[in-house]
Amino acid sequence: MKTAITIFKSKYSIVLSVLLSGLCYYFGNGLNGDFWYLVWLAPIPIICLAIVNSAKVAFLASFITYLIGRLSWFWYLVKVATMLPAIIFTLAPALVFACIIIITRSTALKLNSWYSLFAFPLFFSTFEYLLIKFAPDGTAASIAYSQMNCLPLIQIASLAGILGITFLITLIPSFIAFALLFWKDKASLTYLSICSGSIIGGVLLFGFLRLNNTSSNDKIKVGLVVMDEEKHNNSDKPNAIKDKTAADFYLKQIDSLAGHGVSVILLPERALSIDKLSESEMTKLLINAASKNNVYIITGYTNLKGEKEYNSAIVINNSGNIVADYNKAHLVTGLESQFIPGNNIGLFKLNNLQAGIAICKDLDFQDYIRQYGKNNPNLLFVPAWDFVVDDWLHSRMAILRGVENGFSEVRAARVGKLTISDCYGRVNYESSSSNLQAASLIGYVPTQRFDTFYIRFGDWVGVFSLLLSAFLVFIAYTKNHLFDFKRLNVSGDIPR
Repeated sequence: MKTAITIFKSKYSIVLSVLLSGLCYYFGNGLNGDFWYLVWLAPIPIICLAIVNSAKVAFLASFITYLIGRLSWFWYLVKVATMLPAIIFTLAPALVFACIIIITRSTALKLNSWYSLFAFPLFFSTFEYLLIKFAPDGTAASIAYSQMNCLPLIQIASLAGILGITFLITLIPSFIAFALLFWKDKASLTYLSICSGSIIGGVLLFGFLRLNNTSSNDKIKVGLVVMDEEKHNNSDKPNAIKDKTAADFYLKQIDSLAGHGVSVILLPERALSIDKLSESEMTKLLINAASKNNVYIITGYTNLKGEKEYNSAIVINNSGNIVADYNKAHLVTGLESQFIPGNNIGLFKLNNLQAGIAICKDLDFQDYIRQYGKNNPNLLFVPAWDFVVDDWLHSRMAILRGVENGFSEVRAARVGKLTISDCYGRVNYESSSSNLQAASLIGYVPTQRFDTFYIRFGDWVGVFSLLLSAFLVFIAYTKNHLFDFKRLNVSGDIPR
């Protein structure tokens, strides 16, 4: 009977492994999160075949595998970044993944130990740490967002941030792969099972316990509304007809939502357009609507009031006072080149609660939103504007910031999701404007907050991953012997 090792040396099994892993990444790391558990399985065949085949085979197989997986994002990338960047952003992650597999292979062969299982999760987490620190799109490419429907797992973000999720979902397949490779080495199998099982089990147990730790029933009633997309003024120039249409629609909806007893009304990103000529009248209309209905009004708007253009959001309290006027800090490359980025976070008092406001892509950047977390907000309000196909993904990217920083979120997106979520990442209410039609949502948002470990220590997992990766490579390449295949019950020369 063939061992697990020899099975992965067959040409047919290599092809099958590439297809299986590629399809698992394609569906598991797509744009909707429906098959999140496939990400746990995807790397297993590739890690196994990489160990027992040549470096050339391992590189090619892993490159094709991840390329297949990234194709699930391709047409979305074409839409938001055009064809050439889409091709680059599809090929580049596949190339990086292949390099991670190669260095994992080399490290495992040289270490000759059960703790080689940490190579893949450490190298992958290190890559994502460097990516989110230096990439212009922040955390957008992280594989961790695929897990947003697995609530117990994502609770680790409150301790370790997004990289805690990345580390765990790459440790799980690495554990299974090395368990297959070491299945006849009882001592090594015991060590890696105890070590990996303790980490994985501990994280999931923490998640289940945290989800059952809801200790407060304090909530406020909020309303969200988005107009038909075609009626918005999408340019950065005044359009008298469309600007009046938008103002009339949203003012009418404010009156309607206030009639349902909401305390706060959130409109989406650039819902209105305000220039020098319309500033006085538009501001007066919003102030009157807020004081008349005794509600807070929060709306995104195209800010054309001065010489410089901003993508902004304004908060008017229930007494008709402007308590925040925030400028979006992280702009979409290319699509928002006309705007000047803001440089300050947006905080305000919602009655006796600390609250914050940020706009859409700001939520892609975990370090930036951590600045809000340090100011202890109970709630974060997010006017947003998505791209239809990324409606689930982009809303969940924002929601993970709430788990990391311990606050609830209210998010209203044009051509996307309208969501009300708590500090555990649970979406308690949801509606959609992805069909380009008007949408509204009324619900209760919890005001409970937590001072999380992540707020205090940030992306410590990334720092540890970087340091431990360097240490792992150092001890691997200072060893003079290669992996002993007799321990894995495989004869023959080690593939180069």
